[in-house]
Order: sequence, then C-alpha cells, then structure tokens
Amino acid sequence: MTPKTLQPPTSPAARAGKPGPAGAMSPEIAAQWAEARLAYPLYAALTTQFRLATLPHPAGELPPAQPSQSVLDRDLLWLDAIDEKFLAYQIRQLPPNVLNASEESLRALVRRQLRRENKTTADRDKIDFLLVQYFALCAPEDFCRREISREDVAHILKPVLPEADATLLEWLQPLEVILGNLGECQSLRDVMERGFLEQGRLLKESSGCMFYDPAALVAFTRFNFLLRRAFIRLLHADLSAVREAVEALEAKGIKTADCRRAGFSAAETTAHLRHFCQNWRQPFQKDYTENTVRHDFEQLLALRADLEEALGHARPAAPPATRPVAPPAAAQKKQPPAAAKPQPPVAAQKKQPPAVAKPQPPAAEQKKQPPAVAKPQLPTAPVAKAPSPKPASPAAPAAARRTATAPAAPTGAAEADKCLEAIWEQLIAEPPSHGRSMSTVIIQDSKVLLSSWEVAAFVSEDSKEAEDLRRAVVARALVAVGVSERKHSGKSGALASALALARGEVSYFQGRVEQAKASKNTEAAVNLGISTKRLHSSIEEAEKLQS
Repeated sequence: MTPKTLQPPTSPAARAGKPGPAGAMSPEIAAQWAEARLAYPLYAALTTQFRLATLPHPAGELPPAQPSQSVLDRDLLWLDAIDEKFLAYQIRQLPPNVLNASEESLRALVRRQLRRENKTTADRDKIDFLLVQYFALCAPEDFCRREISREDVAHILKPVLPEADATLLEWLQPLEVILGNLGECQSLRDVMERGFLEQGRLLKESSGCMFYDPAALVAFTRFNFLLRRAFIRLLHADLSAVREAVEALEAKGIKTADCRRAGFSAAETTAHLRHFCQNWRQPFQKDYTENTVRHDFEQLLALRADLEEALGHARPAAPPATRPVAPPAAAQKKQPPAAAKPQPPVAAQKKQPPAVAKPQPPAAEQKKQPPAVAKPQLPTAPVAKAPSPKPASPAAPAAARRTATAPAAPTGAAEADKCLEAIWEQLIAEPPSHGRSMSTVIIQDSKVLLSSWEVAAFVSEDSKEAEDLRRAVVARALVAVGVSERKHSGKSGALASALALARGEVSYFQGRVEQAKASKNTEAAVNLGISTKRLHSSIEEAEKLQS
C-alpha cells in the first residue's frame, strides 16, 4: 500500500505548455521547483563524487530561482535520472559536512525519495537510511543518551512525514524484541552472533509495500537509530578492550601474541598491535551488513578474542551435559565396555565411550535433541579416511590435541571430508563452555573462528540446515588454509582449489537462504546468511592475494 502522504511527482508531460517565468508557474510546480533547488546540492555532491553524470550547472552554483520552461524541465528530469543511479551506501559516503549541512536540503531529498512511484529495493534502502539520518540530524542532543519512544520519533519526522504515526503495528513486534535484547550485549560480537542486523533486514525485506506505512517508517527509524547508537557504544567498548589487553600484555613483559584468528601472525608484536588500534577507523563506506565492512569489524572482534586468550581470560570449560551427534562415518569407532579406562583424545581413540557429552547451546538456540545418527558427508567430495595420528596423552594441552587432529595441508574439495572430520573431533575433544558464543579450531596452521550455531551444527544437530552450516565452515577453513600456505610458501595450488570450491558453495548457500526466507524460517535464514557472508568475506580477502 502507498501512504496517503506520498503523492506522485508531476510528470514532464503535465508540465509541458506551462508558462516560462517562475512567477507564472502554478503553485504546485513552484513548490516542486523550490524543493528541487533545496535538494540540488546533495544531488550535485553525489554526482560529482561518484561520477554519475554531468552537472547541469557550474560547480558550486544552484539552479536559477526563476527558470525558463526548458531549464525547469531539463533540471527536474536530471534529478529523476540521478535518483535512478545513486544507492544508499553512496549517501553514507558523503562527507558529514555535506550530508548534514542543511536540514532543508536533507528534508527535500527525503521527500523526493518518498514520492517516487514503483519503489524498488534500492529505493527502500535509501529511504531507510535517509530517515534515520534526518532524525539524527534534527533530534535534541540528549537523544544520544536517553530512552527514545515512537512518539519522539514521530514528532521529529513530521516535516518529512506529515502523517507520522507512533502506533506499534503487530507485525513490527520483533523490532521491540531485538531492541530489548540489545541491552544485554557487551560487545559487537554479541550483536553479530545473535543476528540482530540480519533479523531487522529480513523484516524489512519481507514487509513489501507495508514498509511505507507511516507507522512502519517511524518504527524502523527508531530501530535503526537505537541499533546504531548501541553499535557505536559497543564498538568503543571493543576498541578499549583491545587497547587494554595490549597494555596488559606489555605490563607482564609479553611482547608478542598469537593473533592468527584476526589475520595477523602467530607471534605478532604488541607494538604493531598498538599501532593497529591507534589507526583503526570505523568503515562507513558501506552498510554494516556488507561483506567488506563486516570483515573489518570481525577482524577487530577476533583480535580482542586472541588477546584475551593470550592473557588467560578464556573461561574454563563447563562440564558436558548431553551426548553429541555421532561423527562422520570415517571417524566412527566401536564402543568400549562401560568400565573402560579413560580414553585419549578423540582423534586417537579406536573405541568411542558411550557417554561423550556436548555443551548446551545458548537458550535462544536450544532445540530438541535429535537421535544420534551418523553425520552426513559433504556432497562436494568423496569420503576420505582420516590419517591415524599418534595417540596423545590425556593430559596433553588442548592446543596439542587440536594440532594432532588437523589434516595434512587441505587443498580443496578432495580434502573437504578430512577437514570436516578434523573440526568435529576438535570440538568434541574440547567442548565450548557455557556462555561462550564463539569457538576456535586449528586446521594446519590456521585458526578458524566458529559461531555458536556453527558449533551446534557439528556437535548437537543433524538436519539439512546443520549440514549447510557444516559445509560453510569447511569451505571457510579450506580458504584459510590456502591463504596461509600462499603467504608462507608462495604456493597457490591449495588456495585456487579452495576458492573454486568456496565460490560454488556461496552460490548454493544464497539459494538456501532464500528458501529459508520463503518458508519463514527466520533462524535458519539469519544463521546461514551470516555464515555465508563470512565465507564471502574470506573469498574476497583471499582473492587479493591472487591479484
């Protein structure tokens, strides 16, 4: 449905034959021209910065207040053409002193977007961003700290949305649930792990024309502003935690740390890490959910995890609670008698004890335990028998046990099942503790960070969705190993093979995400969507080594 406040623009045909001087224009055309002149500086800035077209007037000049008919028609058509070209992330790239230079200019730009007919997904994203930008520009300073109601937002948006409505529509209730959970977050990791960004975007995508209901626009603007405010607060908390961890390491006389999870070396100097923190800048070039920006944030979060692990801040593992899903067929062994002596790590066991347990996932992710069945194989590679490593002592450190289970130099699809088996064995050998949202496995010399739902797909679930998540993790791990080999030995064979596999998997996963959306399986769509974005980000980073 189209809100009553959003009137279609006057067509060029309707303007034809109008008198030339502005003083002779009808009130409707005069108002449209006045609005176009107010919005023109932002259109000119977008056009110049992104080379969208040739400016109709010299740089720095406004259209004339009293245009001829030909100039009026030409300029309004030019504005319509630029509307078709620019995207939401490009508005975000405008310098703040340009985007926020004038409330009147921003208001005129918003109103032009709201009046567009036959709005596309790109139009929705532009309106979504522009409304929260307008609200942030016009809101009182104390709105950055206090609670904000829908009534507050409706009042601020009145100049651009005269029929702004503070009513909470029933289908928008999930936004309130997300905002209620934001207060529990202590790090950006919590926001990303729980999929708040993706949940909000899925709701927008599924809303269709209901997105433009005045009450929906108010609700989404409030959601976007509060999410942005929480995002900035948590980002500062993560940056402070990284700086404090570097200082704490240096205070203990520790000059290096294993930061492979964040893409650094296994012995990264604290001096270099301090320099990284001092020069880190929030990447505003694209939306928060874009792959390249997500990688920057995830690198920061992985660095915090690496440094806290180096400081010994990792929480102790909680006692296991229930039995995991059986391992891949290549790793299954016969069960020993009930009175068997303590067994060595899983990778070295020839017999599997009957009561190996798994940790419970977070409450929001707990599902009914399926029967213990053999984990399905990755369809991208034949089953490969894992090598039989030398048994390790039960008292061996966790890192040594992980290394013992890693396959030898995975190079692509032919090694996918070995990688799958190695990840499963490491997670079972060292179950993640309660409350931890992420876990790490080591494949060859590469650390791979797994989300809670990805861990659950290996140790507690056996469904089509879990199989997809396992495939996504394996593909990401193979790319990481290929990147490591390329950096250390200069050989690119493993990386090329891993990238070929990963690109095909991304295409498959994107289709699966769309299926989950169509079936209203929000949890599966969000979880696989995040894992797919991480895989895509890994591919983009790896491709830079091949260029």
